[in-house]
Amino acid sequence: MAFLIRLSLLLLFTASVARGQQKQQVLITAEDSVRNLIEALPEVKEKDHVYDSLTNRMQNIIIRITPPDTALPYYHVEAGYQGNSRFQPHFYFYVDLPNNIIYIEDLDKGDRTTIDQWRERRKAKTGQK
Repeated sequence: MAFLIRLSLLLLFTASVARGQQKQQVLITAEDSVRNLIEALPEVKEKDHVYDSLTNRMQNIIIRITPPDTALPYYHVEAGYQGNSRFQPHFYFYVDLPNNIIYIEDLDKGDRTTIDQWRERRKAKTGQK
C-alpha cells in the first residue's frame, strides 16, 4: 500500500512539473524567425550601433517586417534608421522562409538578387577577393 501511495505521489509530482515546463515555453513565430535571420547578417550587424555625428548619438538599426500576401509571396523587410520625423531604410530584403532564401534589392544594378550573389557583386566592384 505504501508503494502505491509513493508511486501516486511521484506521478502527481512529475505531472505538475511537466505542466509548469509547458507554460515556460516561448513560441517563436515566423516573423521572429525572419527577424533573427536578418539581424544575424553581417551587413546588418555592421550598420547597428553606428555613431551619428549630426545627432551625437548611437544609431540602432530598426527592422520593419511586412508579411507575405497574394501580391508578394515573401516577407518584405526594411532595415534602416529611425530619424526624428521619418524612417530611412538602408536595406530592402525579401525572405523566402520555407526555402530559407534571402533576397536583397541591389540598388546599384536595379534588380533583386540573392544575398550571396549580391555579396559577390560587391566584392567584384571593390576588387576584393
